[in-house]
This record gives sequence, structure tokens and C-alpha cells, in this order.
Amino acid sequence: MHVAATVRGAASLVASLVASLVALSVVATRPCGAQRADSTPRLGLGASSALSIHAGLGQFKHAALGPDVGAALDLGWIGSPLVRLSVGIDYLSTTINRPDSLGVRERGSGYVFTAFADVNAMGPIRRRFTPYGGVGFGVDAVGTTIANEQVGGLYNTNVLDVHAQLGTLIRLTPRGRLRAEARVTGARVVRRYSMRVGYTWLFNGLREEDHR
Repeated sequence: MHVAATVRGAASLVASLVASLVALSVVATRPCGAQRADSTPRLGLGASSALSIHAGLGQFKHAALGPDVGAALDLGWIGSPLVRLSVGIDYLSTTINRPDSLGVRERGSGYVFTAFADVNAMGPIRRRFTPYGGVGFGVDAVGTTIANEQVGGLYNTNVLDVHAQLGTLIRLTPRGRLRAEARVTGARVVRRYSMRVGYTWLFNGLREEDHR
């Protein structure tokens, strides 16, 4: 099935790219001398320190504003504990309405499923408000119900994307943060923007009590 195949392909490619990034980062940040046996891991599942979920609205050209949901998992830090690597998924559902080359307007449901990796620089986690910003890349599996060969062909595809985001974490509890974020994504056919709110659960290296 097209949807399942594109989702598997997108997730597999991003997983491979992230694994390569983690491996390179570990090599780049490894001390020249002998590593301490009790050192805390910097990257990977063992260094994971935050889990986030979000919901919001997103839109791309020739499409209506639609719901955007997703989740992300922190995988540790690069260079500094305040520069964090994360991976995640997003799903944007929308209605596409655009003409073909003959001016015949076609309308149908559409979606963008994204598997992504981000690097974010953030402020001190112990503060009431923790701003952050970053960049990332992803693989978009795009689909539509439009049967028109020309228009449907544009939106039944996989594309690479690059994106940038700005946001803030608002302290609710010692380990809980409200998240608000604006994101702009550059991608062929589905260049888009989104606004999200969500919840982030902190653990391991990002626990507030570890940053006092």
C-alpha cells in the first residue's frame, strides 16, 4: 500500500541518517585521553532526557489550514548540554484545492507525514521560561485523494525537507513543561508553516533538580 510504504521508507531513511549523525558526534566529542568508565552518555537512548507531544495547525500553498500532531524524543547533547539532538514524527492533515494546467480546479484530502531530526539550542532548564531555537531535516511522505493525474502526481511523492523552529518551554512542574513553537519548513511542493502547543516531560540529564 502506498501510504504504508512511504511511511516505512521515510522513517527508515531518517533513522539511518540520525544513526550516522550520532556516531559522528560521539567520535567528534570523545576526549583525546582515556574516557572515564563512569562517564554519562552524551548521545543515544541512554542519554535521552525529554519526551514531547504536540498539536497545532499547519498549512502549505494550495491547501487549507489543517491539524498538525506529532511527538519527539530527545537523544542527548552535542558539544554542550544545552544543545540537544532529537528525533520525531509529525502528521499534517489538510484539504488541497488547486487547478491543473488547463485551469480545472481539483479538490481532495491531503496529508504530510514527516520523520525528522532536530538540533536545538536552549536556555537554562530551571527557569520559568526556557526559550529555544534550532534547525533540522526530515523526510516527508506526501499523499492525496485527488485522482487527476497531473495534480495527484504532484502530491503522491516523498520529498526531503529542511526546517527551522523557535519556541519556549514554560514551567508547570519540576519535570513538566508547556511547549509553544512556531516552525517553518522548506520542501518541494509542501513548503509550509505551523504553530504548535504541547507538553514536554523531562527526565535523566534534563531533570530540574540536576541543574540547580
